[in-house]
Amino acid sequence: MKNHFTITISDVHGSRHFSFKQFMRKFALFVVLFIILMLASSAVIIWWLNQEIVEIDNNRVSAQAEYNEVLEKREQAYFLLEKEKHKIQNELDTKSKQIQFLDQTLKGLEDLIGVEPDEDALVLDRVKIVQLTTLEKQVMLEDIPNDRPVKTYKGVSSGYGWRTHPVKASREFHRGIDYRGNYGDGVIATANGTIEYAGHHKKSGYGRLVIISHDYGFKTLYGHMSKLHVKTGQVIRKGTLIGEIGSSGLSSGPHLHYEVSFVQRKLNPAPFIRWDLKNYDEIFKEVKGVPWGSLSQMIQERVQRVEKQLLLRDVK
Repeated sequence: MKNHFTITISDVHGSRHFSFKQFMRKFALFVVLFIILMLASSAVIIWWLNQEIVEIDNNRVSAQAEYNEVLEKREQAYFLLEKEKHKIQNELDTKSKQIQFLDQTLKGLEDLIGVEPDEDALVLDRVKIVQLTTLEKQVMLEDIPNDRPVKTYKGVSSGYGWRTHPVKASREFHRGIDYRGNYGDGVIATANGTIEYAGHHKKSGYGRLVIISHDYGFKTLYGHMSKLHVKTGQVIRKGTLIGEIGSSGLSSGPHLHYEVSFVQRKLNPAPFIRWDLKNYDEIFKEVKGVPWGSLSQMIQERVQRVEKQLLLRDVK
């Protein structure tokens, strides 16, 4: 009986006895312990999973809060941008109406003084040009090259642009105007300035050459002359006799080669030659790349300073 054990179950009907061997008792004990261990493990796992769920939920709530905060900030930023956009649009609409009004007013003033409106020019430049007085226009015509550079006009032999060179017979771009003439015909300065160069210039092929530096960045060049009447560094006035027509340098006959440049950029001399008080505004449309508005303002200020000095002198 040592290897057996008995279990007694009693009820109203009496008692019943169950006898088991010792091995079975140990097996039953093992099963009970295993069940207890599984229950305990399950409880621990359930507790850990609950903790994970709580942490995940907390993270979700935190992420949702951050998302809501970012979304709110973006909505505020969008609202501010829209508000600023409407403000800028209103300002642009107002400025556009002001510019239209100013443009219409300018056109009226330009028509009144006989200036052809230039739609491509800046409004500020048009205002400065309109404000020029007759005296200021005369000063500009004294300081900036205009009119013919010859005393006696006998026609043009070659204009500005592509041509076949009369000596080299090659196709070249002619950056000036050639005036016909006889030996000894007078050559005159087309604006006030300073003689930058006067001499025989072999390298350029222009022979006896004069370069005049004018105000505001303009220069004029006179080539192929037979005789020079000025020296380098000499200050001259518009209309001063600077030399005589000839055929020095690379030339096929007596003529004057004439060029106009602005800040080292060659310009077509034709609009400058036609420029005078009668068609004063034409050059502003024909010659691009020259800040005519700024030049006009500089001349206005210069004339006003001179007038002020004269007024002060008269008062004294």
